Amino acid sequence: LSVRECRVRDPASLLHLPEKRQTAMVADMAENIGFENSFLALSCSMARNGVISLPPLAIWGNLIIYIAAWVFLMWPHFLPLGRPCIAMVFAAMACGLRELCHVAWPEEGYPTVDIFGKVNPTPIALLFGLMLVNAYLKDTGVWQHVEQLLDSSSPKLMLLKLCGVSAFTSCVLLNDTTCLVLTPVVLSLCRRRGAQSSIPFLLAISTSSNIGSSLTIIGNPQNALIAAIAPGITFLGFARTMFLPVLVGLALNTLYLLLWFWHDLVFENAAGMEGTQSERSDPDPEVAINVSTGNQKCLWRVYIGAVAAVVTAMVTGWTFSMATDDVALAAGSMLTLVRAMRRRVAGDDGQTETEFALEAIDYSILILFIGQFILVGATVDTGLPQKAFQGILGPCSSDLAAGPGCLLWFSAVVLLLSNLISNVPVILMLDPLLSTQPASTVTSVWVLCAWVATVSGNLTMMGSAANLIVAHAAEREGERGFTATSFSKFAVVPTLLVTALGVFLMLPVGT
Repeated sequence: LSVRECRVRDPASLLHLPEKRQTAMVADMAENIGFENSFLALSCSMARNGVISLPPLAIWGNLIIYIAAWVFLMWPHFLPLGRPCIAMVFAAMACGLRELCHVAWPEEGYPTVDIFGKVNPTPIALLFGLMLVNAYLKDTGVWQHVEQLLDSSSPKLMLLKLCGVSAFTSCVLLNDTTCLVLTPVVLSLCRRRGAQSSIPFLLAISTSSNIGSSLTIIGNPQNALIAAIAPGITFLGFARTMFLPVLVGLALNTLYLLLWFWHDLVFENAAGMEGTQSERSDPDPEVAINVSTGNQKCLWRVYIGAVAAVVTAMVTGWTFSMATDDVALAAGSMLTLVRAMRRRVAGDDGQTETEFALEAIDYSILILFIGQFILVGATVDTGLPQKAFQGILGPCSSDLAAGPGCLLWFSAVVLLLSNLISNVPVILMLDPLLSTQPASTVTSVWVLCAWVATVSGNLTMMGSAANLIVAHAAEREGERGFTATSFSKFAVVPTLLVTALGVFLMLPVGT
């Protein structure tokens, strides 16, 4: 139960009562519905204008914890924890600080952190489902074909192809999934080709994926969230509005990548690579077994067709505005059944789908997301982000589309906050403000917000979860040069240019 649900019950009958009486009444409400929750009673009684009452220790202590977490997530080599554990540890610190305040001043009834209320399950479930889908796509050998498509003796051509593939797959299969899959593939190509530096290619994955994901409401978690809460947004209408900014932005970012890393794009093993078949990735054992056995070829083709049909149904469901996480989970679950049936018919009962599918899930990425949600949620409880947001926007708050100046200022604020607290929490913070905008312009403002919140994620490594996923996946492959410093050295100028260009292309929709 949330603070909003408490208000719906009868806020007028509670707020004029003494504090202890409020707490007792809300606790009675919880008992009447068969659910006792101390956080419910405390947070509801302390709620005031969407911000709970907290002592200065909790407010400023939480701010210090968040800043420290931001620094360590940007530069994780200061402490050998790894980004998922960094997010988890500092989220636990924030929860512990609130618990300390709750125990130290029991008479004040300061609430603890509602951990489950802070975690947004939609992107977690979406990413989990797409990891399942990706495991079965890999099982069919599709990513081997992608690797062959990307491979080239020319590093510049390989970079161009990588930018296009990253952008395209992101708008269909989510940018986080694209980054998770393509990072090891590209690092493998860089090693075999003897690339002088893999940094240009890792930057191509992260920045192109973020730009490409802007095209659709299924391209990234914040777009999916906006589509769920904003009125009037449709799949095709959103894509039409985003098409030109995405196309121009991707071209500009790719050109800047080529010019910035022109002298670093060198392959030391370019000449003899094509003849070294043994150095290529070993084919998937499932693919090798089923293709090499004549009696199984028909069954294997049926399996590939079934996987293609399920993935197509998943994308089709998204285009008809079905819940993105539900569809992804359903597709992943259906694929486990399809593969189990195929293996049963083939007489292969050695490995269960539990072992195959769940071993393919990168749980550290999910922990990274959960830790960030809790940490950011605890920070939002302090009211500091909301106050800063309202104060900075000033008179434009009542009508963000009142003129180009307000839209540009709003875009700048979203860009800044997206890199301070990440883009999904920014969208959640904006919901109350944008719900009060004029009906004639609210959809356009939300679409503009989706563009800025997504593309501005290329400004810093903390700006987008996709950037952190690339960095984490690269670290697991032994590549530690993809740091926040190397990222920002390249990304600042093209990100500001691409964001501003897209805003100007979209300005007429709200003015």
